[in-house]
Amino acid sequence: MKTRSTGIFSRIGIFVFLIIAVLGVLFVYVTYTATSDYYQGSTQLLNKDVAGHIAKLSAPFSSAGIDHKKADSVFNSTMIISPNTEVYFLDTMGNVKYYYAPDSLIKERKVPVDKIETYLSDHLHLIKNTDPRDPGNPKIFSAAPVTYQDQKIGYIYVILAGMEYRSVAEFVFKSQVGGWATKVFFIIILATVVFSLLYTSRLQKRFNHVIRVLDQFKEGNLNVRFSIGEKDEFFPIADAFNKMVAMLDNNFSRLKLLEDERKTFLANISHDLRTPLAVARGYTETLLIESTTSRKEQEEYLEMILNKITQVEKLVLQLFELSRMESVNFTPQKEPFVFSEILQETIKGAEFQAKKKSITIACNNCEDTTLIDADISMMERVVQNLLENALKYTEGNGFITITLSREADSLIMQLENSGTLLSPQLLDWINSDTGEGTIKRPKQAGLGLALVKRILQLHNFGFEADIRNNMVNYFIISMNSYKIPAKKVL
Repeated sequence: MKTRSTGIFSRIGIFVFLIIAVLGVLFVYVTYTATSDYYQGSTQLLNKDVAGHIAKLSAPFSSAGIDHKKADSVFNSTMIISPNTEVYFLDTMGNVKYYYAPDSLIKERKVPVDKIETYLSDHLHLIKNTDPRDPGNPKIFSAAPVTYQDQKIGYIYVILAGMEYRSVAEFVFKSQVGGWATKVFFIIILATVVFSLLYTSRLQKRFNHVIRVLDQFKEGNLNVRFSIGEKDEFFPIADAFNKMVAMLDNNFSRLKLLEDERKTFLANISHDLRTPLAVARGYTETLLIESTTSRKEQEEYLEMILNKITQVEKLVLQLFELSRMESVNFTPQKEPFVFSEILQETIKGAEFQAKKKSITIACNNCEDTTLIDADISMMERVVQNLLENALKYTEGNGFITITLSREADSLIMQLENSGTLLSPQLLDWINSDTGEGTIKRPKQAGLGLALVKRILQLHNFGFEADIRNNMVNYFIISMNSYKIPAKKVL
């Protein structure tokens, strides 16, 4: 892994170096070209009248043709005054007719006339044309038409940057400008290499740290975290990784807790199922073994067996419902209805069982007509389970009180019962948000109470429990009331 990361950053360093080197060479080239064009353009503009002065003031031409002595004098004087110039006389076709130089130096005897005409019509732009002595390198020039008796007979063509100028310019550039440019270029390259190495070395250390942390995570260490500041280049990756690991750690903790809860729950439900089955089996064996039992005793035994089978059937049904509600895709079938109606029906159904234990059931404000938006059958199961649970743990001559009230946009149902008090573990479980998976379901929480809590969670209704005055259990359900849309007035 280290070899691979080192190769990556070596390639990055080489790539950065090559980019800087290429850009440096390009910068030097562009700078030199721009400077040269600027100087040549300004020189051409300043000397735009040189050819015109030679043509008008010297006039080395007559009806007899070129006055060679006078032309030599004029051309030579001009080249002495300005050594960088070369003076030629061209005919109207651009052929070189006269010049002041050895014949062997002239390598091109025809100059394009179109560029001369362009120059004569526009002196403001840089224009280069053929140098008879160096045709491979176009030069800046000055040109003027030569007329005799109002007739153009040719052109004075002056090269403003001749061979002597080029030789001197190249010498000066190589000795002065080129030397300094080369030194500055290599200083820039050296500085770039040093800073690139330092920066890539720093990046490589951070990268290796990332690899080490990822290796620890791969080995199963969920406590590993990045310790990287916000200004670091790897901070977005480190921050995302830290959040991901924290989420995974939390999910694993929840899964472990849920697994422990599942095991405990299976143990509890096995006990709940085994107890009535054992009783039913016992009575069944008694009926099979004892042949002297009376008809009345047989009926009592059979009734007990039926009750226990019904109890097992109810537990299995509740277990199935709880499993179905805990699936990811399960959603309640909500609709608006009056909650007090199912509350009154459930209370009526429980009155017979309450009378058998001399328990008083009271319902305050049970005529409330507030609508809630919920699944009717599921909310009916909530009320049934809470009421059955209260009847089961309320002792004889005890009481159960149910109260409905409204607070803001909520309908509140409060159930109180005397008798066996709720354990602290059960209270903690009821009042906790099991969506976080932080509190394990206690043994005292049967299927009925688990169903109640799951149904209320699916509806996002509040559910809490407590003990009042160390004598009475009470449960509170907070349900969002349903608002009927106002009818439009036509």
